[in-house]
Amino acid sequence: MKVKDMIEGVKIGSLTAIRPWGYAKRGNRRWLFKCDCGNYKPLQVSRLTKKSSCGCRITNKSYGDYASDSKYRRLYFCWHDMKNRCYNKNSKKYHRYGKRGIKVYDGWRNDYSAFKKWALNSGWDYNLLQQDQSLDRIDVNGNYEPDDCRWVDLKTQNRNRESSIYVKFRGENVSLSELQERYKMPPSTIRNRYHAGKRGEDLITPPKPSYKRGKEYLLFGKMMTVREISIKCGISPYIIRKRVKENILNELENRERK
Repeated sequence: MKVKDMIEGVKIGSLTAIRPWGYAKRGNRRWLFKCDCGNYKPLQVSRLTKKSSCGCRITNKSYGDYASDSKYRRLYFCWHDMKNRCYNKNSKKYHRYGKRGIKVYDGWRNDYSAFKKWALNSGWDYNLLQQDQSLDRIDVNGNYEPDDCRWVDLKTQNRNRESSIYVKFRGENVSLSELQERYKMPPSTIRNRYHAGKRGEDLITPPKPSYKRGKEYLLFGKMMTVREISIKCGISPYIIRKRVKENILNELENRERK
């Protein structure tokens, strides 16, 4: 509605105009409204629509599981996000789902109550955290359907992604991430070994130590590094390296004999 048409008693959505209420920061006209729920709130007239309210509609029980105080709100957004990544081309995850041809079961796509009924019968529990129950497709290339979906924790779901790599290890098919967890190894180590062509036990063999002895010098009848000489003679490595450059390292041996 236009500001000039606003008069006392006009109703827009759930709001009834009471009287003018000054101006907003940018000079837009505001009016004081009374909502059907009984609340009073000043609002900009130019922003009102047929669905306007004081904000109570968002938390109203009539909004069902979308309501902020509903215990099934997380399930509702799970259903919403499932459709969004399959059909919304602007979604960041569309290339992994909708672009690959993955669709949502017709009985779920336009009927949240059907999806909710399946979720509750298949083990969804509002007391569990999101990371403990995530919607997962058993066949990573299949659609979102009752027979191909389940509730699993995020760790299990990550293993079941289309990017997961499975290998034959000791008679069973396991993912690289599962091997990493089982043998407490860095993920990059196993993945790099796999891409280097290693398989089987070579994937989990502990890496050889990369320690390399420094340059050795003949002193006290044996070959010793600068560090070993420093410990034996009680002299800093800097002094020892300086003596090496000046070719007077053997003086240490003569001093020990005295």
